[in-house]
Amino acid sequence: MATSDADDTEELGAVVEDETDDVGDASEEPREARRRRRRRFLLIGAAAVSALVIVALVAAGLYVRNLQTTFDDNRNILDLSLDDDSQDRSEEGTLNILLLGSDSRGEGMDTAETKGEDGERSDTMMFVHIPADRSGVYVMSIVRDLWVDIPGEGEGRINSALDLGGYPLVVDTVEELLDTHIDHIGIIDFTGFEDLTTALGGVYVDNPHSFSAGQHNPTFYPEGTIRLQGNDALRYVRERKSFVQGDFMRVQNQQRVVEAIIDRFLSADTLTNPQRVNDAVEGIVPYLTMDEGLDGATVGGYAVEMRGLRSDDVHMFTIPTGDQMVTSGGAYVLQEDENATEVLRRSLRRENLDGFLTYLDARQEAMDEDSWMSFDDAEDEDDQDDGDDQDDGDDQDDGDEQ
Repeated sequence: MATSDADDTEELGAVVEDETDDVGDASEEPREARRRRRRRFLLIGAAAVSALVIVALVAAGLYVRNLQTTFDDNRNILDLSLDDDSQDRSEEGTLNILLLGSDSRGEGMDTAETKGEDGERSDTMMFVHIPADRSGVYVMSIVRDLWVDIPGEGEGRINSALDLGGYPLVVDTVEELLDTHIDHIGIIDFTGFEDLTTALGGVYVDNPHSFSAGQHNPTFYPEGTIRLQGNDALRYVRERKSFVQGDFMRVQNQQRVVEAIIDRFLSADTLTNPQRVNDAVEGIVPYLTMDEGLDGATVGGYAVEMRGLRSDDVHMFTIPTGDQMVTSGGAYVLQEDENATEVLRRSLRRENLDGFLTYLDARQEAMDEDSWMSFDDAEDEDDQDDGDDQDDGDDQDDGDEQ
């Protein structure tokens, strides 16, 4: 029986549809199997990753505990209680640490040095403030010749407090000066600088002025970026006689080295090298003396709280000082800058050291502009009095060096 073209087309379409359905039915089973295999692979992969994470966490935990043990076993403990009425001066959660430099030139510090006996004075003093939100670290150097009130002893150089009453009096003096509370104290033997910089593989600083340090076989430090390690680093942070600015330049150099150490320690090369971190801890801790509360667990807790900080979050500056004066004994000292110190105290109470640094920058800019205007006025009006004042300032600087 003959069929029309339309009938042929319908029949062909039906055949094609039937064949397509058959193909679809045949492929359903393999596709489901593939899905099941893919899920198994994902589950196995997730389990493997989870196992690796657990192993990594266990290893990290063991590593941290090992560092804490190393810290606690090698640190020197200072018998000093820091719990007193001054705790009410700081906001809850803030952290203030007083860092002092010692130069015992030996294997750590003995009892007399720890107590500040035998006429010892601390030529390096840094006040570290960490706000409650752990948003930054503020390191303020305190120059040794600052003339302050020493509780129970009258006026004197701030670095003489150690000789007069040991570390308790140093803490009391700084707390009264800044109207704040000291939570922890740490004393580092300068010899520790040698081992720390060596353990870190050297640190790099931008040296603004070339100079030499050391009487025997002096070390020369050229201008520009230099690498410091071992004894070269120690000499760099101790030198002051080579500079017209004396102790001011020394504290600036100390700040440069501290910044360089932080940069090096927070670098990927160090943080991803457990052996280097361990060497740094082992190298520095034997030369550290600290209050009992600053143990390995506490330091580890602080480290976790500040794990997001980088070197740019560390701010270093020097406490403002007033005019130079000569004591009755003929010594050159620096008076307090009462206005700036009061602003500093308020800034500490309000957790606003960023504001204080802005204030210092604005004040310095205004002083620079005033000095330039005074110079122009003196040149235009030939004001001899202004010129004499400038000469007197130069004479005082010369006297300080003598």
